[in-house]
Amino acid sequence: MIKVLIIEDEPLIALNLKMILEKKGFEVIGFAGSFEDVYELFCANKPDIVLSDIKLEQNESGIEVVKSLKKISDFQVIYLTSYGDDAIIEKAIETNPIAYITKPFKENDLKAALKLALATIKYKTFNPDFEYNKETRALFYKNEQIILSKQESDLFHICYLSKGSFIPIDSIEYYIWANEYVSDSTRRGLIHRLKKKLSTDIFVYSHGMGCKVDGIE
Repeated sequence: MIKVLIIEDEPLIALNLKMILEKKGFEVIGFAGSFEDVYELFCANKPDIVLSDIKLEQNESGIEVVKSLKKISDFQVIYLTSYGDDAIIEKAIETNPIAYITKPFKENDLKAALKLALATIKYKTFNPDFEYNKETRALFYKNEQIILSKQESDLFHICYLSKGSFIPIDSIEYYIWANEYVSDSTRRGLIHRLKKKLSTDIFVYSHGMGCKVDGIE
């Protein structure tokens, strides 16, 4: 079942959205109107779709909240808002939304946006040239095995197990080196070698967020 998170600080609107979505067969994991509450719901459930207002309580921006969440894992976003000026729309576009619907919204507009989101999720592209067997930890590119060292294999494997989500550096260090001391240069060298061997966007490193694997079955 497709999971949806609602970012909305007006409970009546959020409950109405929840009712509409559940009637259409979606699983609504919850709704919240502040980054702290949204973050907790998001990390616990990893939704496929996020419906977000733009102006939230305490002057928080739904666009900035979405930007932060996209650093954790990927999802489709639909904005529902009463703000429609060009500057706000341009900021929203930076997060690649499926749709931007102004309030008061028509249910048919929301239905169309949800169909687009579902189609995007269904046809999300993976790189067909890469194949990974998590049992044997063998990684192939165009049917030719990529030879990885033990540590490179460990790094790829832990990221693969949480595809689409960043694994924090401290978790990576513990998985690979346990309680042994590891220098920054050693860690950076390992990440650099793996990126070079893969030579693709399926392995991503972000300073402050960690590493992730995406775009591979």
